[in-house]
Amino acid sequence: MVRNLWLLFFSFAIVTNIYAQNEVSKPDTANKKRFHPIQQQRFNSFDEAMEQASELKSLILVGKNISEIPPTIEKFQKLEILDLSNNQITSLPQEIAKLQNLRVLRMNKNKLTKFPEVLKALPNLESLELSENMIASFPEKLITLPKLKNLNLSKNKITKLQNLDMPELENLDLSFNQLEQFPEIPNPSKLGTLNISNNKIKKVNGSISKFTGLRRLFISNNEIDTLGKELASLDLLNFLKINNNRIKYIHPDIANLKALVTLDIGGNFISSFPRSSDGFKVLSTLILNDNKGEKFPVEIYEIKTLRVLNLSNVKNVDLKGIENLTNLESLKLNNCGLNELAPNFCKLTGLKQLDLSNNNLKSLPKEIGNLTKLSNLNLNFNQLEEFPPEFFNLGSLQVLSANNNNLKSLPEDIKRLVNLKQLQLRRNKFSDEELEKIKKMLVNVNVML
Repeated sequence: MVRNLWLLFFSFAIVTNIYAQNEVSKPDTANKKRFHPIQQQRFNSFDEAMEQASELKSLILVGKNISEIPPTIEKFQKLEILDLSNNQITSLPQEIAKLQNLRVLRMNKNKLTKFPEVLKALPNLESLELSENMIASFPEKLITLPKLKNLNLSKNKITKLQNLDMPELENLDLSFNQLEQFPEIPNPSKLGTLNISNNKIKKVNGSISKFTGLRRLFISNNEIDTLGKELASLDLLNFLKINNNRIKYIHPDIANLKALVTLDIGGNFISSFPRSSDGFKVLSTLILNDNKGEKFPVEIYEIKTLRVLNLSNVKNVDLKGIENLTNLESLKLNNCGLNELAPNFCKLTGLKQLDLSNNNLKSLPKEIGNLTKLSNLNLNFNQLEEFPPEFFNLGSLQVLSANNNNLKSLPEDIKRLVNLKQLQLRRNKFSDEELEKIKKMLVNVNVML
């Protein structure tokens, strides 16, 4: 009897303990807000965020029609990220200087007219985005942003960048402004990427030699007429986009850019190119589309490191010598007014992608069959009536586009293209009977008729 009472008491104690533990482990619904992951919250106003001002590290108020930042912003002293993009803000209050932990400030798409001088009081600011404002002026005296690495001032009304010292700056975007001169920047040695496209710059001056760390330079859509030797001092430059200017002359020293991998110089007026017997040692991508030079710069065929070449929309293209580009893998010759392909063209046996669309080709040379590595071929908008038998040696071909031609039939040899996955043959001259035949021949191919 005593033993049974003891077992009953022991069991009751265990059940009571388990119940107590369950009660402790239940979520505290009364204090649920206190445990909410506030770093992920979205607010509709500063007032709404004020309740958690002392704890927030990230505050995002994008597109809330805010016209001014209240003085109470100083309460958010733990803030590291502040995003006030797409509002109606015209200035920053002095109280924002209290945000000593702020690393990222985004003020894109507002109505700022001056670069905010108060930012000099934010010692930890690393990323600043002020794109799509109306900024036209800068502080009268030099201010330093000691840790700033990324600055976006694109789409403003800037005519001259001045009085900003940013010794750690790595990325600067000044595109879509009204700059007439190459920007002067104190201590630019760490700048790796500079975008000054879509301005009114006429010349790249000697100050660019100070940009010793520059790796990527975007200077498209300006008014530059000469690619001068000043750029040749940029030993680390590997990407240069200077298309759609007025360039007629390229200084020979440009060939000495020993790290240059990609050069986009399309939409200019180039008739000759620096000879590359000792230069352009690693250049692999050359974009020369829409070039309007009086003659075609055949010197480019000396750059034997090229793997990608874009000659789209070059009406006076000359293919004599192109066979020297033995490493070429991708070639664009669309809309070049080509009436035929010379056999020497088909010596480019490393080609994998070839675009010959929008030309006047009535036939292909039998040597086309030598391009056995070709995987993607675009022949749209030509006048082809048939493929030569050798064409079906292209065993690596995966995508063949031949829309808008004069094809009337396909031979059984099409089956030899064993890797073909997609075949586009829209708007040709196939009979209904021929269309059915093509479908039956290529049951495992995505045929678009």
